Amino acid sequence: MSSSRLFYIDNLRIFLICLVVLLHFNITYGAPGDWYYNESQAGFPEIIIQTMFNMTNQAFFMGMFFFISAYFTVASLKRKSTGRFLKDRLVRLGIPLVVFYFILSPLTNFIHYYFIKHEAVTFVGFLTDSRSWGFGPMWFVETLLIFTLIYLLFFNPQRTIKMNYPGTGKLVLAAFAVGFSQYLIRIWLPVGWSLPHTGLQFPFFVQYIVMLVFGVIAYNNNWLEAISFKSAKHWFIFAQLMIWLVLPLVLYFGGKESGVEVFVGGGTWQSFAWAIWEQLVCVAMIIGLLGIGKKYFNKQGALAQQLSNSAYGVYIIHTPVIVGLSALFVGWQSINQLLKFIVLAPVALLACFTVAWLIRQVPGVKKVV
Repeated sequence: MSSSRLFYIDNLRIFLICLVVLLHFNITYGAPGDWYYNESQAGFPEIIIQTMFNMTNQAFFMGMFFFISAYFTVASLKRKSTGRFLKDRLVRLGIPLVVFYFILSPLTNFIHYYFIKHEAVTFVGFLTDSRSWGFGPMWFVETLLIFTLIYLLFFNPQRTIKMNYPGTGKLVLAAFAVGFSQYLIRIWLPVGWSLPHTGLQFPFFVQYIVMLVFGVIAYNNNWLEAISFKSAKHWFIFAQLMIWLVLPLVLYFGGKESGVEVFVGGGTWQSFAWAIWEQLVCVAMIIGLLGIGKKYFNKQGALAQQLSNSAYGVYIIHTPVIVGLSALFVGWQSINQLLKFIVLAPVALLACFTVAWLIRQVPGVKKVV
């Protein structure tokens, strides 16, 4: 196992965290989905563009986050004692969970109701109201903590699971298996359903569990080195065809009469098509980005290092930041909502990374984020 730092993984984390921010910001300005503040619902043809953006991101970016997180979980366990590792995980995952649940979630709701809806509410009122508490997007961190505890309780961290890097046929078969499993789950638990009080989104969880397992196996068998640039390029091109050619056709013919609701579950052919499509895109995008990143983005300058160091902080604080930004521009109603999203997206990213960097300057915070 190479001891050199994988800068391309750090750079991909920056890219992925930007997609998280933009996906939630996109929901604010018209894309389908649930968020703390939905300013509008996009009409045609904007709805196609904004739905494509979120469906594409949802297909792979959280799965890739889980893959990378599991990969480095095993790497960290190899370097530390179990006790020290668990203590570090509880600090890095547990403290942000508590802070978000009891402070940042109420803060986000307060910003929405006070500055956007102009209701006579107080921040203290939200802090003490259990209805404003919640994990929000921190369900990801919650899941990582659960995965870590399960891994330590039921598996031997020092045991190496041997498995050669799978070929194209096995990867496609795995994608179909995961897609079909999620299609079956969505018959009863459609996309948008989450386990009460946890935010855990079971309609996507087969992919997440598989990617966690693959992350562990990938570290033990050095899969990242097995991904060639040629193979990654082919997978990436395949992903673009799926995104730019297949997805618009499926959305048009599947949703022109019934809308996007038929894609979220209930045993429809549209739900089946989306479930299979997203797993093929997941595999293709992850392999494509890893291989391309390894060849072209395996270095960092000072700015990229700062962005990488702040990425986790952005994930934690982006919720109140982008809702606050929306509050500043809530009166900007004359502009098309898609255009508003495009114009404000760079501002949202700059604001999130700036706030995360500033928070990291507080003594002791760097040990957590």
